[in-house]
Amino acid sequence: MRNDPEPIPDRAGRAAALAAFDRSLDGARLARTLSDTVPAPGRPLHRDRGGAAPAVLRFGLEGVRLDLQVHRNGAHRSLSGLVSGEFDHVDVHLRRPGHTLLLFVGMDGRFDAAELSPGPLCLAVERPGHPLTLTDWFTV
Repeated sequence: MRNDPEPIPDRAGRAAALAAFDRSLDGARLARTLSDTVPAPGRPLHRDRGGAAPAVLRFGLEGVRLDLQVHRNGAHRSLSGLVSGEFDHVDVHLRRPGHTLLLFVGMDGRFDAAELSPGPLCLAVERPGHPLTLTDWFTV
């Protein structure tokens, strides 16, 4: 018999595997992508001080519209959005692989997220009396 130590279980790998089978969003509905505009160099869009134009996305959520602008800020990205339509209260969650961030939505439906690292994200929109709605994953 050898005196090898018992192997240490890979808890992080197990947690990642279980997260991949998360069924908590199975009842969520998918928002329709209404438009996806990546700015072309010659198009006359509103540009920031550095001359960069934002990417513009629009999603439809059963009576509610979600308009987004993705801005490039050096190595980081920022996201600004507007939820418009019929609702009394709305929560917007920014989902990244491995974590979720609740965004503050103002009384006018505006929200922002700054200093985002480049990569995939998805937005989850919650309204009382409606099923959770998810956007497609997109890359900032």
